[in-house]
Amino acid sequence: MKQILYGIGKLVLRDYRDRNKIIGFADLQDLTVESSYSKEDITGGNKMFPIASFKKDQALKLSGTNACFDPGMLQYLDGAAEEKGAAKLTGFLEVTIPDEAKITLEQTPLDGSVVVNGFTAATGEEAPTKGQFKVGTATKEISFASEDVGQAVIIVYEYTGSEKTTEYSVGQKSMSKPFVASYIFDIFDEDTQVKHKGEIRIYKAQCSSGFSIDPKHQSPVSPKFEAEAKDPMRTDLKLWSLFIDDVEV
Repeated sequence: MKQILYGIGKLVLRDYRDRNKIIGFADLQDLTVESSYSKEDITGGNKMFPIASFKKDQALKLSGTNACFDPGMLQYLDGAAEEKGAAKLTGFLEVTIPDEAKITLEQTPLDGSVVVNGFTAATGEEAPTKGQFKVGTATKEISFASEDVGQAVIIVYEYTGSEKTTEYSVGQKSMSKPFVASYIFDIFDEDTQVKHKGEIRIYKAQCSSGFSIDPKHQSPVSPKFEAEAKDPMRTDLKLWSLFIDDVEV
């Protein structure tokens, strides 16, 4: 019976220290697992070939692209710290001042945070004059003078996010976290039937690339990652394994 690998399986990353913390990649677009090593040749005399060769350096690299975004991956790419709670966020609006000379923001701006390009903030209780704007934090409205109707403006402001906001922050001392990687896939026979379940398990790995996204117009973003196997310090000296399990029919 022939064994055929077809399609893309699933990848599970399990935190190396906390086994209950996992990230699952069920929508992989591609995945590469590549083992490599270099040799140290022993030569002598006038022989054209080495007397012997010893393995010098050994490496196992893991890289992939996933169709879905998991922000928790930042902890393994860049060692990001995770915090939950209301945070100060940025709002942005690019519009034309309407006939009523008022623009309503999506969120309630923080006091003193609104900036309108080409305009200055009106002071006191007076209505804004030409070239000025006035913020009503209770109504989320920004008022302009009637003379400025029809002018295009860019508005930038700050607001407080919800209590469910999650912040992933990367600092100067942040270090990527190690994990156990398990790539799970099907093995088919020549009749296109699944006959085996395969798993490549890397006992300890750490990302060798940082966070990267490449948004494009009207296109989904596919986050990428790269990792390298590390020495898990196992008593059996295993670095990685390939498991093949028979499927009961």
